[in-house]
Amino acid sequence: MRPDSDHVRQVLADAWERWATRCGELTAEQWSTRTRCPGWDVRALVAHLCPDKAMFDQLNAAIIDGPASVTDPAALLRRFNEPGGVAHTTADDLAERAVADAGSLTAPAATARFAECARIVRETPMPQQTVIRYPVVESTTLAVVAEVALMEATVHLLDLADAVGGVDPSPDALAITRDLLVGVPDAVAVVEVLAGRTAPETALPAIR
Repeated sequence: MRPDSDHVRQVLADAWERWATRCGELTAEQWSTRTRCPGWDVRALVAHLCPDKAMFDQLNAAIIDGPASVTDPAALLRRFNEPGGVAHTTADDLAERAVADAGSLTAPAATARFAECARIVRETPMPQQTVIRYPVVESTTLAVVAEVALMEATVHLLDLADAVGGVDPSPDALAITRDLLVGVPDAVAVVEVLAGRTAPETALPAIR
């Protein structure tokens, strides 16, 4: 069973608030610290993840009638991460874009953007059944997009913590992200890895 969309929305807002707080504390040295994401310092990591309030207008404009093609965030990630999927074909472009965007991003600006978007998410209902147009899969729901956004915020918050410390994801964010990522690979492969029957590389990494 997927988590309640209102709960995911609140946990996502909390995650972005944690980003806002930590960005507001970063020193100039920490801002340029290398991360474990190849080619990215902290500034580029923040630039990659930092939300913009314009995206809410884009999501509202994408709302459509009818059933969604994808209603499970794990299925969405599976499609993106299959051989030849967009997670692989666009990875280099995304990495380069983050570095380029980082050039004009300051820590105070990132703090403001995270805080503002967290406030909007907290205040904006996100019905489980709201369908939007979405690249690659044609359509999905706002609830799916929110859960994937929470996963991204959580995984990259761990990257930030690894680089400069001083922040941790919430227990709820970790639990929701764990359950989502476990659902991405083939179920048999995951069970055999977790049971120690096969090597982790047969099922991991689940996403790029």
